[in-house]
Amino acid sequence: MLRKEVLDSIDQRILRSLDPCGSDYSRHRWIFASARETTLMFNHILVALDGSDCSHKALHMAVQLAKEQGARCTVCTVVDIVSAATSMTFATGDIVNEWIATLNEDARQIESAAIAKYADSGVAIDMKVLEGYPSSALLDVAKDTTADLIVMGSHGRTGLKRLWLGSVAESVVREATLPVLIVR
Repeated sequence: MLRKEVLDSIDQRILRSLDPCGSDYSRHRWIFASARETTLMFNHILVALDGSDCSHKALHMAVQLAKEQGARCTVCTVVDIVSAATSMTFATGDIVNEWIATLNEDARQIESAAIAKYADSGVAIDMKVLEGYPSSALLDVAKDTTADLIVMGSHGRTGLKRLWLGSVAESVVREATLPVLIVR
């Protein structure tokens, strides 16, 4: 109790020294506004979803953040057609096109299933399935949709795995002109 009184008196002395009008701050507790009463930072959050556990964690975090901020979300899955086509070097064009169509359908199913979990969240969620190199496609969507934040998961690879496989998250962080939240 004594500690609280001492701290309160210190707070009041500091406020009095800052206020030339000499207001009585003991009656005005509103001066100590909570963090929730501050200006909202995000209106539109872009979420990268690849079906992995870490991307689902990123989606969960993005929806919670969007709910707190009153923002909307766009969930984006990118089908890397270059990797898909490269893995089928000796296949005919028709087989490669079928494979890419299957990957696109799988991406839509991953997004639909993930978004269904958050249908009752009160957050407006759009979905996009794109083809291209993942980091470039995500940055293009962020720019086209005027996103304020990109949220994505990271597998946390290190060493040779990271060097060999690369990191979409690292590439997005390096090239993005807006904030990026990485979830592990």
